[in-house]
Order: sequence, then structure tokens, then C-alpha cells
Amino acid sequence: MIVDSVEPAQSKPQRTCVLCQSTRFDPLPSEKLAHLCKCAGCGLVSVRNFPEPEQLRAIYSADYFKNSASSVMGYDDYEQDRQCIARTAARRLVDIEKKMGPGRLLDVGCALGFFIEEAQRRGWTVEGIDISAHAARYAADKVGVPARVGLLRDAQFEKGSFDAITMWDVIEHVADPVAELALCRELLRPGGLLVLSTPDVGSLVAKVTGPRWMGFKLAEEHLYYFSRQTMARSLEKAGFEIIDVTGIGKDVALDFFARRLGMYLPAVSGILGRAFKLFHLDSTTVYVNPHDIMQMVVRRP
Repeated sequence: MIVDSVEPAQSKPQRTCVLCQSTRFDPLPSEKLAHLCKCAGCGLVSVRNFPEPEQLRAIYSADYFKNSASSVMGYDDYEQDRQCIARTAARRLVDIEKKMGPGRLLDVGCALGFFIEEAQRRGWTVEGIDISAHAARYAADKVGVPARVGLLRDAQFEKGSFDAITMWDVIEHVADPVAELALCRELLRPGGLLVLSTPDVGSLVAKVTGPRWMGFKLAEEHLYYFSRQTMARSLEKAGFEIIDVTGIGKDVALDFFARRLGMYLPAVSGILGRAFKLFHLDSTTVYVNPHDIMQMVVRRP
């Protein structure tokens, strides 16, 4: 079945796919994912109804970074996860530094600033930007890194002024990802790198777990769900040369790992959670990589 995006007169304008301009969209085969659809032309998965800009800004309040429903939206406690985020940042920076030495780096969607804090510690000259006023103020005032509030298109960074741009779990939140990627290209010097991560809707884990996949957000926080094919097509359309594609993981505390495992194996999750607490291992951190988050490293030619 194909859902045509043509709507009655005096309604919203006809919707077209941001990637291939098709106007036809398929529903996903799950009632739980009724808020999503799939482009019949290129396979890009997106929300059916895009929120207004004011609604998007409202999502990223302080509650987004600390709440009890992170499987629906946001994070359990981003500030409390600082150590894990810093370890993950160090892993990812090591990978970037294999391709280029420290230079000027912009982190788009910098959140509370923990990634650019680690980059600065390693010798990078850093800048951060985030749509969340709460996050950018925290990064600047409490972490002590340069971060500003707003959208990339309004930031007025000098073109060609960055050696590297990072976007960790950001591109899926952007209303026009191709335009955002093209803007990143303009801000990079020739030969500069863009490194981004995003959930991989085409991964084996996503296919096996279906609507239970933790990459799906029930709130309309993620506007797009990319596969490696649709992400590559988006980057190439924005003018990038793809260097490397891989599945990446994160450092997480064992209690968080046990809770998230409950989305797939509730009984096992409960046993592990109790065992971790009994042996005082719940705050121990481990690196977990189910290969359902892709990392793309691309270059401005």
C-alpha cells in the first residue's frame, strides 16, 4: 500500500521527499510505528507529520537531558553520564586523529559540551552549537567550552574555517538534513572532514527487533531514520566524498545496559540488574557496540 502525500485544498502543501523528491510514502508494518513512513522512491524513513520549528525548540529543554522516559525521548541523565560520554568521545577522537591532526573543530549539537571538552583537552581548537539554550549555557558556564545557542544556518561561522565538523546523533533531528550537510560542507576547508553518527534503520538489530528497536523514538524527536544507503546518498548529494562507514558503540554504565536490555529481554535484564547491584558493579562502565549506530567519515573534496 502506498500513502500519497497529496492533501486537500487549503491544507498543508504537498510533501516531497527531501532526498529524492518523491511524493509517495509507504506506511511501516507496525501500529507502534504509525507516526513514521517510508519514501516509496528512495526508502528514506521519516515522521509523517513534521513539527513546527517552535515545537522542535521546545523539545530540547532541561527535561530532555534528564527524564525517566528516555526510550520515548531524550536521556536518563546526560550530566550523570559525563564519564561515559568522555570515554566515548576519546575513542572517537582517536579515530579522527588517525586521519588528521588536531585543528579547528565544530561540534554541531554539542549538548552539554562533554565531547568538545575532551577534544580541547587533546589539543583541538573547539566550537560548539546547540539548539538547546539549556545545553549551550551549561557547556559554556559549567564546562567552560565555547558554545552558542541556535541553528547552524544562523550562526554566521566563516566559510571554510573548520578542519573538522562532528555531528553525534544529530542529523536525524534536522528538518532538512541535505541542506544541513551542504552547510557543513561550506564551513569546512577543502579536504576537511565531517564525522557523524546516526541510528542505522537498516542494521541487523533494527530488522530483527522491529518496532522494539531502541533506535526508534515514540515521540517525534527523530525526524528521519537513515540506512547506510540513504545516509550515503544524502552526503553525496551535499557534495561529500565518503571515506569510511562503520558501526560504532558507546561506553555505558552496567545498570544502564541492563535497563536498555529490558526492551528486548525483560527477564534477563532483571536478573542482570540485580546481580550488578549485588556485586556493586552497577556503575562500572563497558563499551557496547550492537552495530546499529553508523558512523560516516566524509571529506569535502
